[in-house]
Amino acid sequence: MTWVNGHKLQNGKYTIEKKLGDGGFGITYLARNPNGQRVVIKTLNDTVQNRPDFNELQQDFLNEALRLAKCTHPHIVKIHEVVQEGQLWCMVMEYIDGEDLANRVIKQGVLPEAEALRYIQQIGEALTVVHQQGLLHRDVKPPNIMLRSGKSEAVLIDFGIAREFTQDVTQTHTRHLSKGFAPVEQNYIKYKRGAYTDVYALAATLYALLTGIVPVNALDRQTGVRLTPPKQHNSSISDKVNRAIIKGMALKAKDRPQSVAEWLKLLPSPSSSTPKNSSSRGKLKNKLLIGGVVLGLIGGGLLYCQLQFNSNPISLLISSFSLKTTLTGHSDSVESVAFSADGQTLVTGSGDKTIKIWHIRSGQLKTTLTGHSDSVFSVTFNPDGQTLASGSKDKTIKIWDIRSGKLKTTLTGHSYWVFSVTFSPDGQTLASGSGDNTIKIWDIRSGKLKTTLTGHSDSVYSVAFSPDGQTLASGSGDKTIKIWDIRSGKLKTTLTGHSYWVSSVAFSPDGQTLASGSGDNTIKLWRISP
Repeated sequence: MTWVNGHKLQNGKYTIEKKLGDGGFGITYLARNPNGQRVVIKTLNDTVQNRPDFNELQQDFLNEALRLAKCTHPHIVKIHEVVQEGQLWCMVMEYIDGEDLANRVIKQGVLPEAEALRYIQQIGEALTVVHQQGLLHRDVKPPNIMLRSGKSEAVLIDFGIAREFTQDVTQTHTRHLSKGFAPVEQNYIKYKRGAYTDVYALAATLYALLTGIVPVNALDRQTGVRLTPPKQHNSSISDKVNRAIIKGMALKAKDRPQSVAEWLKLLPSPSSSTPKNSSSRGKLKNKLLIGGVVLGLIGGGLLYCQLQFNSNPISLLISSFSLKTTLTGHSDSVESVAFSADGQTLVTGSGDKTIKIWHIRSGQLKTTLTGHSDSVFSVTFNPDGQTLASGSKDKTIKIWDIRSGKLKTTLTGHSYWVFSVTFSPDGQTLASGSGDNTIKIWDIRSGKLKTTLTGHSDSVYSVAFSPDGQTLASGSGDKTIKIWDIRSGKLKTTLTGHSYWVSSVAFSPDGQTLASGSGDNTIKLWRISP
């Protein structure tokens, strides 16, 4: 029997507000607890309750609920508790205030590649945790991925047809599936399955986000219907992403990457993929000359790039540019670059997990630093030129001795990717911005955390000290720039005006101007008053 609005559960602990949905097996309700907090409650629907095998199905529901509760990850819907109401087992889950990816595409059209890759990366990491618990989701698709309101954060929901699996072992599963997103093996009750089953669905989801089209059904492909490469629907899709989608959607399971992590490696990092505008792709869109720096925005967006004012301004009368040299050696995307204070050395961080230090005059590789277990998103030299800091997808910051090339210390404390690192002008303090929405201030001599700055509601993509070292600016996925007082750790002001994420911030050498670059394709200059 469907619960009506106002119905009390668990002796009044939860009050039903409305029914959210009714699927093939489950039914979900929106409810509130005594504190007024909204939750979602899911149980088996009336149809299943009337089936002769109800007890068996309910045991499956309970087992999967308990297993799902162990899948703790920021991008998996959180299970608060599993309770029994009468004879029915129920999952009490977090309520996600936002929209699903299907609605996002319907409302705004196909997603920019960088935005889509960010969500796919997040859901891919969530699926890896699900697979480690011995579960296949089996229903990954845009409607089952929610976006938290006001955040660039995707959450995987609806584990209603999730099942236990053993990689490459023939097992009995239901044939419930979503056409276009389910691989061919999911159409058969008895068949080998593995993590590659969800790989297909995740690749098909990326296909849909970038084209606005549901891919052709796998069974139809088996009879000869061709899968149109996504790039033929949307020419702005990069070749690398196009190839990764086709590989992930290989009809035969053996031809796909065998794990989600393996497939994600075929994709460019979200921080290296820039949204493209098909009408202006590859053209110079804007040129801004400030204090001797020329900033060119090419191809439709400024994403995760670092703005930097030159402390020794050069002449503005620049007539032309010519390529001096091309440095090669990284085996994956180059996520970050930074010059030493004397301009003689360049450091680069890459998706290949390495940091490379180059001699500028000769263009020769001086050394390669290894130690991070994932992509290096940000690198910066200490002003004294003796120390280097790097921030990584592995959630750590590493401090390196330049002369010896050895690791001095590892700073831990962020709970998500470290997107940006910067030294204070005196070289004694380091600031880091992270996907956990915080900024951390570190004491370099002791390697200890001094303070954590909170206030952003999304990832912190860039941080910069003022020339006097007393002020810090931060740019975030929440579209704002925040100005912080370093001594007190207090927020001084919030700057608003960008319509998309703020990927870079920089102070002018005199401390009178702040520049910010955004995914909205603009650079804004802010006057700083004493």
